[in-house]
Amino acid sequence: MINLSKKGHISELVGYSGIFLGSEIEAQGSIKTEEDVFIDGEFKGSIETVGAVEIGKNSSLTGSITARSIIIEGFAKADLLATDSIHIAGCGKVQGSINSKNISIDPGAVLKIKATTENV
Repeated sequence: MINLSKKGHISELVGYSGIFLGSEIEAQGSIKTEEDVFIDGEFKGSIETVGAVEIGKNSSLTGSITARSIIIEGFAKADLLATDSIHIAGCGKVQGSINSKNISIDPGAVLKIKATTENV
C-alpha cells in the first residue's frame, strides 16, 4: 500500500512505461513491480522490481531497493541491492549499504556506505 500526498502540480508524462513519482509527490509504503521505477520526489519504504530504479536529482529516498539496476542522482538513505549494477552520479548522496557485482561512482558523489561486490 502506498500513501501519497501532493505537494504541487504533477506534470503529465507522455510515453513513459513504468512507475513514476514526480518531484511534487511524497509517498510511503512498498512498491513491488516488474516495471522500471523513477522517483523524483520523496519516498519512504521499499522498492522491489526486476527492472531498473532511478532516484532523480530532486529526490529523497529512505528505505531499501532491490532491482536489476539502480541509479542514484539524489539522496538515498537505504540498503541497495542490484543484480546487474549500481551507479552513483556525481550529484548523488548515499548512506547505507550497496551490493552489486558492478558498482560505479562518479567524482563528486557523497557516500557513507558499506559496499559489497559479490554475485547477487
